[in-house]
Amino acid sequence: MPSNRSITKEEIKILIDYLEFFQNTDSIFFTVEKGYWVESSEVSEFRKQLSDTNFLIVFDWVQWISDNKEFKDINNDLYSEIMNADLETLRKLMTSYIRGDRFNEGLFINVILKGHVTNILLRLQELSRS
Repeated sequence: MPSNRSITKEEIKILIDYLEFFQNTDSIFFTVEKGYWVESSEVSEFRKQLSDTNFLIVFDWVQWISDNKEFKDINNDLYSEIMNADLETLRKLMTSYIRGDRFNEGLFINVILKGHVTNILLRLQELSRS
């Protein structure tokens, strides 16, 4: 269950440890079963860690994504926005992707394929070093 507590360096490291998986061009993020995308076990495990580490937060994500239009269209090149984002923005963006996936099946897989999750983890790694 998401909360709004701060996240520890140890919890951030748990998430950053998935970076290699998301950067590996041989990683399998999903399979297609009966016409539906099914997340790989690694993606499902990462999604669980997002909750377990309290990276996901409770806020009005629908309003936030509407107010931050650059993030609304996942086809946008978000590299510079993500690489300049603070921790709160990264948490809001990831929460928006996870929550949005409930209403738009396959959204989370698409943001993985577009590289947005990798970039969020790269930025998280950068922030954790400072």
